[in-house]
Order: sequence, then C-alpha cells, then structure tokens
Amino acid sequence: MDRIFAWDDHQNRVVYRIPGHTHKDGREDSDLSPVWLPADESELPEGVSVDDLRKVTVKQ
Repeated sequence: MDRIFAWDDHQNRVVYRIPGHTHKDGREDSDLSPVWLPADESELPEGVSVDDLRKVTVKQ
C-alpha cells in the first residue's frame, strides 16, 4: 500500500493517507473523502522532508 504524506497545518504534524483503503471503522479513503492519519517524520520516504509536503487541514 502506497502512503501519501502531507503536512497538517491545523495540528502542525505529518499525516498520511492510503487511497482506496477501507479502514477497520468502515471509512473508505477516496480523493473526495480522504482519511488522514497521524504519522512521524521518521516515516517519510528517504529524501523527503517536511518542507516537501503539501499542506492540508485535517478536521477532527
């Protein structure tokens, strides 16, 4: 599964999503309804920094 990483500018943290993935709680990640999950900077692919990530606002 390929993760897409972004920077949550609301919580100031790295987040990721897995397009097309259905989560245990029944939510399906789609482009129209992305499911952003918290991540650590250490999970970013090699050569990618926080400055490279697009900004998103994740509402709780």
